[in-house]
Amino acid sequence: MNHTTPSWLESVIPNHILSIPTYVPGKPIAELERQLGIRGAVKMASNENPIGPSPAALRALEQHLPEANVYPESSAPELREALALVYGLSPDSIILGNGSDEIMQMSAHVFIRPGDEAIMGSNTFSMYRIVVEAFGGKAVRVPLKNYKFDLKAMASAVSDRTRLIFLAVPNSPTGTIVSRLEFETFLNDLPDGNFLLVLDEAYREYVQDTDCPMGIDYVGRRLPVLVLRTFSKIYGLAGLRVGYGLAEPWLIELINRVRPPFNINSLAQKAAVAALGDMGHVERSLQVTRQGMRYLQEELVELGLHVIPSQANFIAFCLENDARPVYEGLLKEGIIVRHLGSFGMDNCIRVTVGTDQENRKFVAALRKVLKG
Repeated sequence: MNHTTPSWLESVIPNHILSIPTYVPGKPIAELERQLGIRGAVKMASNENPIGPSPAALRALEQHLPEANVYPESSAPELREALALVYGLSPDSIILGNGSDEIMQMSAHVFIRPGDEAIMGSNTFSMYRIVVEAFGGKAVRVPLKNYKFDLKAMASAVSDRTRLIFLAVPNSPTGTIVSRLEFETFLNDLPDGNFLLVLDEAYREYVQDTDCPMGIDYVGRRLPVLVLRTFSKIYGLAGLRVGYGLAEPWLIELINRVRPPFNINSLAQKAAVAALGDMGHVERSLQVTRQGMRYLQEELVELGLHVIPSQANFIAFCLENDARPVYEGLLKEGIIVRHLGSFGMDNCIRVTVGTDQENRKFVAALRKVLKG
């Protein structure tokens, strides 16, 4: 098959599309095993829940599988009502996406015109930049300070072309948070303007620091705020792609205008409702993650690595030089982690907290690779 790019594309496709970097996902287990001819590889790269989905969600999938020939209810009323009860909101304050990144894309579709700006950290989730540039916007990337968002600098970067501000709490790939005081000072520092603050809380359920702000507390205040959450992490439903946004009804209604119909499939809706009601699974997931986090932190520090304090379900560590050789060495040992070069952090690696067995396998492989 001929994979040569047609010569006429550059004269037809807008430059802002051609310049968008391709999203770099974590390497799949099957791909690594095919490439290296190994078995039993462990993936600790994409911040998935190592204990899997809720048993209640699995039962819901099995129960409703025969209905897969029928289109789902496009507005997913059952799931939105369940979420509304959790957050004390009306269902009109909730929007659903095929993963929370689809809601980011819809927000950019609504707010970004060619030449508009969106402010974000320089080392953060790459989809912020991608969705903005897809609509001809400019990503204004503000350097982190001690691996945390420099909120003073982000507020100072606001211009009359600013339409979106992306803030992840905790941030990926660093796992860092901001305090409630830092966040409220940031809100006060923001000038009045025609922009939306998108607060990405994909990992918020893992946060142990009680001083971390909760996005829902800031919906409906002076500035429009869209809080993003997901079923991909703590609920273990990454393969079903269910994210949701919380905001004032007028904002939800506006974003809904560009939401594709049936964007949350029927099985995903049923599984998400079931997962939301299984708090025992959430608690087990937290227990596994917190125990694993303590173990990994201790082992990485003992190895003399610079560890970034994390409030998520992953931990990043940095070396003096480019970490790619260590990343590649771990691949040969059957351990898939995330080299952070695509995040602009060439000397760092991010590892998802796994099961106890996975964590110990990773540490043993890392010791071997570091020894050379």
